[in-house]
Amino acid sequence: MALRTGQDMMSDLAAFGERFWAGEAEVARTFFTAPHEPQDHVPWLRHQCYRELRGPGLLKRPHSRTDWVIENVKNGMPAAESREGRAEFERELGQIREEFTHFRLYADLLEDITGSPVLMRDIEGLELPSDRRIEKMRDRLMTDEEHLALLAYGVTEGGGAGIFHAAAALETDDPLLGRIRDAGRIIYDDEVGHGTANAADVAVSVTAESDFAKLRAMVVEICEERLRMRAEMYGIEISEERIAEITDGKIDPLAPLPGA
Repeated sequence: MALRTGQDMMSDLAAFGERFWAGEAEVARTFFTAPHEPQDHVPWLRHQCYRELRGPGLLKRPHSRTDWVIENVKNGMPAAESREGRAEFERELGQIREEFTHFRLYADLLEDITGSPVLMRDIEGLELPSDRRIEKMRDRLMTDEEHLALLAYGVTEGGGAGIFHAAAALETDDPLLGRIRDAGRIIYDDEVGHGTANAADVAVSVTAESDFAKLRAMVVEICEERLRMRAEMYGIEISEERIAEITDGKIDPLAPLPGA
């Protein structure tokens, strides 16, 4: 069999990820379509605030883009000395700003529901058991195969915006759900292209089928753990059987949102 091109590998990963993005949307949809009081939204909103800050490293996290930016600044901006470095620095700054904007949208909602300020000392302590499993897995993958792990986390960034798709697609007259829908649409529009854009890095940096197989296995491991995390975040159940079905592609892909 002829060796696949990097473009083939990129396309394979992008298509493969769609089942997991639909899976995350399914979890969120299960929660959003059930009846809830405003206070019922507090746990997931608080946890998503934590994730929006922790993801880019605005809350302390090893191997984060914020660490990379800070170290670059401390070292005299070596990234600014090349065209590629300048582009990467600008991209990282843009993504950090995006993540903070997403945090702000959810923090404003949370503050309005609770009537209390969103304090960092409260947000920092919001790790769920699934978060600890995810961080342990991340440390292991980064230690074993950092280059491939960075690619895998790029491809899976934000779960393909699945939970934001579920929020943005809500049909509701409820004022709170309407705000959740509107925030979800803003974040979806920001996030939906990240995984596909990051998958482009696969096309230029993975040349061996053995490395691609490792990368694909990492994507499965990361995404399956993300499904467990999303279920825990929303306080609902997802069975291991359903996770296996999603991994096998037994789920409908997400329909494009109007105007997307």
